[in-house]
Amino acid sequence: MHASSLNTSPSGPSVSRRQFLNTTARSASLLGVASTVLVSRRNVLGANERLGIGFIGVGGRGMSHVQTVKGLIEAGEAARIVAVSDTWGFRREEAGRQTGARVYRRFEELLADGSVDAVCIATPDRLHVPQALAAIRAGKDVYCEKPMGHWTQFELSREFARETRRLKRIVQIGNQANSSPEWDKVGDLIRQGAVGRVQHVQAGFYRYGDWGERMPIPDRTAKPGPDLDWEAFLGDAPRVPFTVDRFFSWRKYLDYAGGPCTDLFPHVFTPFVNLLDLKFPALAVATGGIFKYTTYDREVPDTFNMCLDYPHPLSVVMVCTLANECQTDPAIRGDEGTLFLKTDWSSGVDSFTLVPRKGQTRVVQGGRSDTTRAHWKNFLECVRSRQKPVSDVEFGFKVQTALNMAMLAYLKKTVARFDTGKETIVLG
Repeated sequence: MHASSLNTSPSGPSVSRRQFLNTTARSASLLGVASTVLVSRRNVLGANERLGIGFIGVGGRGMSHVQTVKGLIEAGEAARIVAVSDTWGFRREEAGRQTGARVYRRFEELLADGSVDAVCIATPDRLHVPQALAAIRAGKDVYCEKPMGHWTQFELSREFARETRRLKRIVQIGNQANSSPEWDKVGDLIRQGAVGRVQHVQAGFYRYGDWGERMPIPDRTAKPGPDLDWEAFLGDAPRVPFTVDRFFSWRKYLDYAGGPCTDLFPHVFTPFVNLLDLKFPALAVATGGIFKYTTYDREVPDTFNMCLDYPHPLSVVMVCTLANECQTDPAIRGDEGTLFLKTDWSSGVDSFTLVPRKGQTRVVQGGRSDTTRAHWKNFLECVRSRQKPVSDVEFGFKVQTALNMAMLAYLKKTVARFDTGKETIVLG
């Protein structure tokens, strides 16, 4: 089966996908005049001219980004928060109150605002790529939260990467570990040949609890209307009746999320893609299921294991359970030695131990840093310089392809392969 036939959901076929994308394309077309003016303006931005930032999605993660940008502005960054948008009225009004920014009900309206130079997209996974595509076509640069897209959206993610190249936009995917100086130290050791040629990588994400999927529901009485845009939330997902659980606690559902593979592994897997300069996997297999949290309407697995074989050759093994928080050290194994890592996935590498096949073991101190702040700073610098950011769309597409392959292999109980020539996923 080819990737062109894979954009389906366990809840049924994504019948409205074409309609949704056509609507997005029309919106981008209507924004053409504004984008032409904006591109012209950006080409002459001076080092001290303030960038206008808009935020699409101002829930927990979105407001975290707002606070990061506010901190950078307070430290002297030449930027201002000019616009916010969200499908839930309470969130967008509160974000507008806290920032003094203009408030837009629909993200297309925000993209038509000529004072917006760059946008941060922190909406549910399914909306990332469609909104990012509309943004770059409207002449905006984009900071896009991870995962880059939904596990059904391989073709759309590929289009996003190609359009970013064509339009010469700046896109930073929110894999903030790429901005970690501690991970850079690990990469330096590997490039110096400390473990020889890398053959095998293993790492895990372990947690006791399902709060990441059973997200808080702040208003049990909420319902679709002027202050809750259910259709905009669905995007290209199957049309299903509204429930407050689906709207607020969307990470439980396969229509909008992927569980450990796409929600948690971007933290664990991404640093290795970066420091080993991995491209696309040759094949992927995956196992797991809902082994613990079986008493409610959870659809995403709580246990997930994936193995990716790269053509170098090199194997990457990632494992996860949400029923046990006991940690094990990630390891990078080469033919001349092993690196064991003490990590904090969100902020760096505390230390790493080099165990050579011959010679003495040594421990190298790492550290922790505010990687999200550094990631944003890199993005804003690149918006001005038009240089490639540290986690550009090409990098994001490689990561997303690997995660999509693993998720499809798990759901279809088969092997997912990558056809490099056709740049597509093949199952079976």
